[in-house]
Amino acid sequence: MKTRNYLLSCLFTFGCSALSAQEQTLADTTQQTNTLYEMWKKEEARPFTSHMNIQFCTSFTSQFQDFAVEEATFKLNRLRMEILGRFLGKFGYRFRYTYNKYTNPNTVDNLSTHIELANMDWDVSKLLTLKAGKEHFLLGGYEYYVTGILVRQFSDFNNNTQSYLTGITGTFHLTPRHDLSLQVANNRVETESQINTGEGQASIPKVPLMGTVNWQGRFLDDGALQFYYGAAAGQILRNRNIYYLTFGNVWERGPVLAYLDCMYSREEVDSKGLITAIRTVGEDEETLTAQYVQYLSWIGNVDYRLHPKWNLFVKGVYEWGGVYKTNTVYERGKYRNTWNVQACLEYYPLKRKDLQLFLHVSYKKYLFTEQAEALGEKDFSEQQIMLGLLYTIPVF
Repeated sequence: MKTRNYLLSCLFTFGCSALSAQEQTLADTTQQTNTLYEMWKKEEARPFTSHMNIQFCTSFTSQFQDFAVEEATFKLNRLRMEILGRFLGKFGYRFRYTYNKYTNPNTVDNLSTHIELANMDWDVSKLLTLKAGKEHFLLGGYEYYVTGILVRQFSDFNNNTQSYLTGITGTFHLTPRHDLSLQVANNRVETESQINTGEGQASIPKVPLMGTVNWQGRFLDDGALQFYYGAAAGQILRNRNIYYLTFGNVWERGPVLAYLDCMYSREEVDSKGLITAIRTVGEDEETLTAQYVQYLSWIGNVDYRLHPKWNLFVKGVYEWGGVYKTNTVYERGKYRNTWNVQACLEYYPLKRKDLQLFLHVSYKKYLFTEQAEALGEKDFSEQQIMLGLLYTIPVF
């Protein structure tokens, strides 16, 4: 496993082949071959385009619990490599590899979890675009929609939702300002489930699919008012479903970017694990996955561009989670409430906005109800200070 991970890392880091003596290459690398564009080009064909960037974010992070220092270290928050482009006018591709996730080669889509995106799209007509491969799970909400490297600290809801799934998406361009997308994708990534419902071995569905509908719309002459709405449903186990309703409402004009997101999920098996994690398990006890849970998240954010090189944002998050039907050790009722306040000052030394220096502070309060306290949990707070650098390096 370590050797396989090392080889995969070398492949994406250095762009060279590294094969064991027993393996054979699929192509003779000593022979010159045409590019995809050269094989398909015609007189009227548009040029082949290809772009590569490396997304890099590092910081010195101080973490506190109840205002007592827990840790103060340098962190590499995110490191991702992305390649994207278009060919023959109507086709596009996008690949992204992250170095911050664990790898699990034993997956439903037969792909390492290091690979976030690996897809191609086809503009069938002016009204329809098809996309296939590993892609974004099309929920709504602006925090979920925006590129993750720009988010300093996600809500619990978004941080524990599977963001990338393998499937196919059709996007209907209803008008230049309104898109409607329909997506069918794998609902699970890992083939071996860690679910323990206390009812014997979990019954994994043979067709673990998720269906999603997503609408994006812009209003007013300059498109200042934007909406990102989505709904999804799928199976976690046989006869155990999950449902999402998500809404993102955005105002973007002049120096102001403000958004209000609402994210809701109703899960017949706890996929996010936030309720399950509450229970303190002894040596003679087994971890039981909570069932019939629901989560709600409200996210409000205001960005204000103080100066072309300075930006300030303030963000607030309120979330709760509970059980809507008694099961095993989990009684019906609300279990957790969290409040989170963040503030960040950003400085852009370059005109391109690729390089960013930032100072980010966060305060988060966890409040637990009597049901959660009966399972061993109690209230606490977390604080965090980050002084960091973010750079999207345009390689080519």
